[in-house]
Amino acid sequence: MPARADDPRIPVNSAVLGYGPMLPLVVAALGAWFGAGMLPEFALRLAIIWAALVLAFIAGVRRGFGFGVDRASTWSEIASSTTYFALAGLALVAPRADWALMLLIGGYLFAAWADRRAALAGNAPLHFARLRPPQLVLGAAALAALLAWLFSGGTE
Repeated sequence: MPARADDPRIPVNSAVLGYGPMLPLVVAALGAWFGAGMLPEFALRLAIIWAALVLAFIAGVRRGFGFGVDRASTWSEIASSTTYFALAGLALVAPRADWALMLLIGGYLFAAWADRRAALAGNAPLHFARLRPPQLVLGAAALAALLAWLFSGGTE
């Protein structure tokens, strides 16, 4: 049996911890589009905070793998985790919600691409090659739905 980092199968806990945090983003997008009163604005604000926290968490996961696995490229781990963390932080201080959403969408799509490449190069667990793209594209799609809501006349 291959070591966990070298196993392409997605472990149950990675699937739960990967897709689980995307569900609040989907719920927030639904709340923005179909909610009444203050719910859409509340859903938007919470989604930005949540999405940034998740992206910052993913930054820590990438950096942590570099600490624990000798073959992982330190440069790759530092560059990716710093980029993810910076995009998350900038989204939290962006003066407009649409800017925050664009930063987060970009961060999620970049992480989907970068984590897949890292996994195939041995700089992240191999199962990230299969987990990260659909996981983070789901999150980016929910964030894009929130951005579309804003552009359709949603409040800010």
